[in-house]
Amino acid sequence: MTDTPGRSPVVKASRTSFAFISWGAISGRSGEIAAALGGEAKCYYPAGNPKRPHVLIRYVLSAARTVAFMISRRPEAVIVTNPPVFAGLVVYVCSKLTGSTVGLDSHPGSFGAQEDRVSARLLPLHRWLVRRCGITLVTTEHWCDIVESWGGHPLIVHEAPGSWSPAQPPQPPESSERTRPRLFYVGRFAPDEPVEALIAAASAVPECDFYVTGRILDCPAALREHAPANVHFTGFLHSGAYQRALADADLVAALTTEPTSVMRAAYEATYAGKPLIISDWPAGRELFPHALHVENNAEDIARAVRSATGDRRSLLARAMPAKETQLARWNAQEEALRAWIRDAGSRPARPTS
Repeated sequence: MTDTPGRSPVVKASRTSFAFISWGAISGRSGEIAAALGGEAKCYYPAGNPKRPHVLIRYVLSAARTVAFMISRRPEAVIVTNPPVFAGLVVYVCSKLTGSTVGLDSHPGSFGAQEDRVSARLLPLHRWLVRRCGITLVTTEHWCDIVESWGGHPLIVHEAPGSWSPAQPPQPPESSERTRPRLFYVGRFAPDEPVEALIAAASAVPECDFYVTGRILDCPAALREHAPANVHFTGFLHSGAYQRALADADLVAALTTEPTSVMRAAYEATYAGKPLIISDWPAGRELFPHALHVENNAEDIARAVRSATGDRRSLLARAMPAKETQLARWNAQEEALRAWIRDAGSRPARPTS
């Protein structure tokens, strides 16, 4: 290549084999799966302002950055997080120019679950995209059936291990300056989170400190004002602070009223070797057999917290088998994703009727 005087050399970006695109504020899932598969992760969400810009502004900015990435990197295979379904639409339109095979990562909310009314109204667009995408990642067999009924190709994929897995089995401290047990509740004050029940449970277990994540602006004011003294609202925790809070926790709670939700925090706790409390749904019992399963009410949550803090050694003894179970499941899911990526360049065009 000959350089033109006074100008920088023009270097054409090489094509990437796989990318995972998200328009959400939290990029852990897309980043960890892309890293495990040797791909690129792109999270397009305006950051740095505690007050979120209007959704239309966010979508326009995210769409522009998505188009720029798709055109410059031309991924052979690309998965895009849904919701919002518009992210999938932008990537699909770009794929007509880049020749990319597109997959959707459709969370339960994208089907209208978790009280996601916007996604519920946009189900026709979701269905349209599913028929045209090469694959749709879902959480449970229930959503597999839905995707298949729409003419799509579902694949259950949960969470990659990332950097959560400890090198050695965790051990309870024999002595510590901190004598009060610490529960770490991971949430964002979403409609499917029984956070009121958790706060009420904290009143019944005053000897335990409850650390509750989520943007303070999203937390109902009455909930904060009437919370007992052992409840601490952390605000939204970015990656480093989140990892430190998880490492400091004696147990982790991940609760939902949505039966098909597979909570990322539950996987993170398991990979990190932390005792886990989750809502008692069939999917949770199957995926997290070593956890404590609770009804979404204050009495049952308080009972589980007292049991966990009173017999932590027993729960920690189950940490390594729990992690091994999740790793085996992820290994199978990873191989299925790798097979899809390998086939992306040679897969025939899908019918669009």
